Amino acid sequence: MVIMNWEQVALLVGVLSPLVGVPLTVISLYLRAIREHQTVSLQEMAHRIETMESSVRDLLKASADFEREYTTKEEWVRESMLARQGLERLTEIVTRIEAELENGQSLAAEIGRSTGTMVEIVRQLSMHRQANGSNEKQ
Repeated sequence: MVIMNWEQVALLVGVLSPLVGVPLTVISLYLRAIREHQTVSLQEMAHRIETMESSVRDLLKASADFEREYTTKEEWVRESMLARQGLERLTEIVTRIEAELENGQSLAAEIGRSTGTMVEIVRQLSMHRQANGSNEKQ
């Protein structure tokens, strides 16, 4: 068995380090290039998927518009009747609101007249008390 001293070990490491270092450097650079390529590929794939999703949405919208343009007469009549019923309900609501506003205005006018009458009664009472109060003092 040969025992190596530190000088021999240092010489051996100095000779073997280029033999190990160069392949390790090449391997690490190769792995780095693979990782960058995967990253770029994933970004391109995500962009393609987004483009496809956008195209599918546009296609769905165009097909819905196409169906809308070529509805049958029965569907058109049914939709027209539904719209007419909605307008009739809206007209009824507006009429009811107008009637309630008119009733509110007449009620406000009646309250105003009642208030005016009460004020007049209070004036007459105060005048009557003043007249009776001045008569009692005499």
